[in-house]
Amino acid sequence: MPRSSLRGMIGLQEQESIMVKEDYESLKTGENIRKSLIALKQGLKQEQGKQELLKHLQGDYSLLLGLLHHEEPKVRGNAAVVLGRLSQDGFAAPLYQAYQGEEKLFIKSKYLLALASMDCSGFRPQLEQRLRELEQYQPPAEEEKHIREELKALRDLLHTSQRHQRHKFQGYDGTYDLILTTGKLHQEVTARQVKNGKATVLKRGVRVVTGDIGQILDIRTYRELLFSLDVKKLEPDPKLAAKALAASNLLGLLEQAHKSEGSFYFRLGLQSRMPLDKRSDFAKKCAFALEQESGRRLYNSTSSYEVEIRLIEGREGTFLPLVKLFTFEKDRFAYRKHKVAASIRPEQAALAAHLASPYLEKWAHVLDPFCGVGTMLIERDKVCPTRVMYGIDTFGVAIDGAWENTRLAGKEVNYIQRDFFSFRHEYQFEEIFTNMPDRGQKSREEHDMFYGRFFRKASEVLAADGKMVLYSNEKNFIKKQLRVHREFALLQEYSMDEKGNYCLFIIGKKKDAMVMEQSEAV
Repeated sequence: MPRSSLRGMIGLQEQESIMVKEDYESLKTGENIRKSLIALKQGLKQEQGKQELLKHLQGDYSLLLGLLHHEEPKVRGNAAVVLGRLSQDGFAAPLYQAYQGEEKLFIKSKYLLALASMDCSGFRPQLEQRLRELEQYQPPAEEEKHIREELKALRDLLHTSQRHQRHKFQGYDGTYDLILTTGKLHQEVTARQVKNGKATVLKRGVRVVTGDIGQILDIRTYRELLFSLDVKKLEPDPKLAAKALAASNLLGLLEQAHKSEGSFYFRLGLQSRMPLDKRSDFAKKCAFALEQESGRRLYNSTSSYEVEIRLIEGREGTFLPLVKLFTFEKDRFAYRKHKVAASIRPEQAALAAHLASPYLEKWAHVLDPFCGVGTMLIERDKVCPTRVMYGIDTFGVAIDGAWENTRLAGKEVNYIQRDFFSFRHEYQFEEIFTNMPDRGQKSREEHDMFYGRFFRKASEVLAADGKMVLYSNEKNFIKKQLRVHREFALLQEYSMDEKGNYCLFIIGKKKDAMVMEQSEAV
């Protein structure tokens, strides 16, 4: 029966099970071996397919093991992948022997990937010796890609990066040239918080030269802390770029920052206009060349890295190199263990609190009616201490996360899982501080009505002379409600992103709001 007919008659899992067995039976015929192996390989991605084939084979793996010695290299490679996905203990020795005897470089990594799910302790010394040999080898251009692949597979198999002693940042007494990234707006908020050092506002951040990096780690309004190097332009050639990086103060910076002359694991990040495939190829070639140029003081790892070397393409096509360290013990937002899809970035919440700070009162009673995981309240309290904080949200997962985040932040917030519009409290609040919900699946008309309900409810729970700090992407709805609700006045408005989608509104409730409400009721 054709597979297209089969799909309409049975469930997906049963269909995959039948197809795996069909692909194996096709393999037994000896025709289209490579095609059958590729199909089998796909079917084994799911656990159901693996179990069905193991059941079908009943311990007879002779056909698959025999294909490790097939005359066609790609058949050998695909057979290795299939054996790896079946992951039986008895496969390790024949896979290792096939790896040892393989002459085609482009296939060798396939055996290693297959071995990754098996016990390789019996030949670990030989694998480690092969790794040392490859690390000393200077491959010609035509071999480089395959050597890179084998090196990566060997390191992953041997878990070299996990066994590496990770560094900790210890260079608090050093002087550094830093870039604090902020986007194009409100860089001055971050710059004003630099007390020890020289701060210069840039197009998308703040440059800081300082001998007190500890104070920089306390600033909450920047996105990333990046280190500048003494080389500012790298040629758009991976080997030349690697050579220039190795000759720069990169290693010196890492030694200064960690009081260590050991090796460091890094990843290479590339921000470029190149197409994705070219960008990936450039990054791999440059990272491999940097390992060689640094005398293996730098090891490339895409997972267990301590350092990111970021290359940012400029208008002329050259690259600016910057360094990000993942070795700081101190994390500004360590409390934020939980988040949900709608969560605001913590540095953006901190920025909102700083911008609103002239309007915030100490020891206020503060309410966040759409609190999510608590980020807005936590960051608001760090800027200006509160007396009492309440957080409301209908999403139970978010409330659970908010409790944990708040505990880790060392704060106290009363969280309630409830709809804001049914919320009642014995006293009014001096402040509402919130990230307004996005429209989501609601129509424009429904969201317009939502904002109307919000302002009516806010008028009820907010004390006279109280303040609202609203982070919202619905400027028109807010302006409309300010026209409707004359008890409120717009005190300040800030654009919060480069496209002008999100704004911060600081709104005051007039002192005579109670009189106005009573007169309108009459």
